[in-house]
Amino acid sequence: MKKPNLFIVGAPKCGTTSMHKYLAQHPEIFMSSFKEPHYFSPDVNFFWRLKELPEYLSLFESAGNAKYLGESSPGYIYSEVASQQIKAFSPDSKIIIMLRNPPDMLYSLHGEFLLWKLEDILDFSEALAAQEERRQGKRIPKSSKEPNLLFYFDWVKYSIQVKRYFDIFSEKNVHIILFNELVKDTANVYRKTLEFLEVDPNVQAELKVRNAAKPLPNLAVRSFWCKYPYFVKILRDFFSDAWVDFILYDIGKLTQPQRPKNIDPELRLRLMKQFQPEIKELAHLLNWDEHTLQLWLQ
Repeated sequence: MKKPNLFIVGAPKCGTTSMHKYLAQHPEIFMSSFKEPHYFSPDVNFFWRLKELPEYLSLFESAGNAKYLGESSPGYIYSEVASQQIKAFSPDSKIIIMLRNPPDMLYSLHGEFLLWKLEDILDFSEALAAQEERRQGKRIPKSSKEPNLLFYFDWVKYSIQVKRYFDIFSEKNVHIILFNELVKDTANVYRKTLEFLEVDPNVQAELKVRNAAKPLPNLAVRSFWCKYPYFVKILRDFFSDAWVDFILYDIGKLTQPQRPKNIDPELRLRLMKQFQPEIKELAHLLNWDEHTLQLWLQ
């Protein structure tokens, strides 16, 4: 039985798709063609999650003699049980964790949730303010199968999440990648990752940006789908995915007001002050120098 032994566990919107594609180009590494199976995170119920072991293992059947069989599920870092389940299933695994400045990561995640119809509050500040109501079961979109995903601040409890993997796999088996460093010097970050995995670091890869932000679908259409999610199933039963995507994403898109590309600077500053203790705790855990710390506090 071929079992995965390499996991990119998150965080979301931190370059995990790009790194997945880069590693897949290495002859000693096989990365599953199906990204984000989330098999080991039953407590984070993504609607596309693979739940059956044979189906999950089928992702690696064509791995050949690769040294590493890998997959990427950014919800694993959010899950409270994924680290233990991965360890029990594949104890000698290598773990890659990718992290991004909390305000920017959350803004990008909010946009992704809007795209997936997991979120129905367009304004980012309002979505953050709704977290406590949502913990009480209020203001949950009907199309959202897992309300816990909308507790945004829980996604950036980085120090607790990283320590969980350090404790279970030991620090030597966990590789940390910072999003700002990946963007600034992709080739060097990729090489260091290959060195961590002890595979040939001289293999060249096409280092393109992957999974760039997509335009949001028409607000009226998206709101209707969030309110009446069963219509999605009806449409997909009678029309091809291409036609359904056209209806959701393309109709009215050209005249559709879009969410700003970047987070509001004043809101970002307020969030940065709020997250300073968490960032400093993470810096202590990862032994950051002052320069790295200050980059994350800007």
